[in-house]
Amino acid sequence: MRYRRANLIWAPLLVLSAGLSLSNVLTAGSGWLWLLMIALAYPAGRRMASLSLALSIFIAAALTGIALTLWRSPDPTSGWVGLVFVEFVASVLPWWVGRYQRLGAEQREREHGIVADHARLRERARIAQDMHDSLGHELALIAVHGGALELAANLTDEQRQAMGELRAGAVRATQRLHDIIRVLGSADAATELQPPDESLDSLVRRAAAAGLPVRLRHDGPAPAWSPMANQAAHRVVRESLTNAARHAPNAPVTVTIARHDEYTRIEVLNEAPAQPGTATGTQQGLIGLDERVRLAGGRFDAGPRPDGGWATTAVLPDGAGPWPSNNRPGFELRLSTRLTRRRQLQSAALPIGTALVLIAALVVVQLLTVTRTGLPDDRYAQLWPGQSRTAIEPLLPARPFGKVPTVIGEPPRPASATCMYYQAGTGLLDSSFLYRLCFAGDVLVSKDRLERG
Repeated sequence: MRYRRANLIWAPLLVLSAGLSLSNVLTAGSGWLWLLMIALAYPAGRRMASLSLALSIFIAAALTGIALTLWRSPDPTSGWVGLVFVEFVASVLPWWVGRYQRLGAEQREREHGIVADHARLRERARIAQDMHDSLGHELALIAVHGGALELAANLTDEQRQAMGELRAGAVRATQRLHDIIRVLGSADAATELQPPDESLDSLVRRAAAAGLPVRLRHDGPAPAWSPMANQAAHRVVRESLTNAARHAPNAPVTVTIARHDEYTRIEVLNEAPAQPGTATGTQQGLIGLDERVRLAGGRFDAGPRPDGGWATTAVLPDGAGPWPSNNRPGFELRLSTRLTRRRQLQSAALPIGTALVLIAALVVVQLLTVTRTGLPDDRYAQLWPGQSRTAIEPLLPARPFGKVPTVIGEPPRPASATCMYYQAGTGLLDSSFLYRLCFAGDVLVSKDRLERG
């Protein structure tokens, strides 16, 4: 509705701007009309949204001007040139500049909204992770204590039943926490609950105690990660071990922590399983890991190995600074940029295409003009006053100019003579001079070379 209202308001002004180009045909025109055309076309481009409507207006104005040129001008070729130049420079180009700036402003507004949406989503993910780390740990402790009390020997049956209900309630609350985290957009955080400050060594030992054939290798000093990078490293190793247990059961796994300068490389490699696991994945976990590592300022990569195994790699910086990157946030930004560029190219195609079409039309008209009315210089040299029309008729082109063209310093016509005008030369660019042949009866009485006005 907003765009439709803007089109209705500014379309008449664009019509007026394009229509003023006809003044070059109807009158001599003036400089203030050019300024008025620019003043009307530029804000119309800034406000109008419909490209097809603007295209229709410019085409209608051009066709009207061409019709008037053919009807009124004694020299249609020069009239077309003036019309095209005025409309293109004073109307089409200012409109295009305004539209280009409007599309750029709309893109910046869309990008601002996309960035704001990404910020809100990241904050929701952080909230979900905080809930997972704090509430999940507390609920796990409640369930453990409840289970321990349930097995105590000095409890009555009613107390033991109450402890069982407490433990079951903690388990149900943990499941509800998982559901809430999924709703908040951080489903990849809803995994096995563990203390948030668990070290990588403890994590690997816990996985080995559960039966996973895993070993840990350290290369270099201990990493000096920020808290966010440390959490990202824990997530990468934990998810990689979980995926190895699901998709490559009983396959040996190697976790390598290698320190290089100010960055630490985490590599989790599992060999090809003897029998692939039956579990299927949706790649959502890998997407979540990539986002978590990116937010920590690092890089993430995961994929199959040539030997049939799987490799997960993350490179994390020591500090909290971002990894040097020119990536813009989100697929939406790239899509918005492509859409705006396409619309800008479409807008640019209007003036460029119009100019090319009209130039081609002018070339065709000029070609027809010099072909039908062009008098070659060598034939003109064979003409002398006193020759009869019948004698020189074979040397003349098919037809003269239909109307008297505008020339500079034209000499007076001989008394009782009829003069005809021809294009000087037959070249496509031969348009600056004319030949005038004047006949008294059937006799050539004068010939002149004139400069066009």
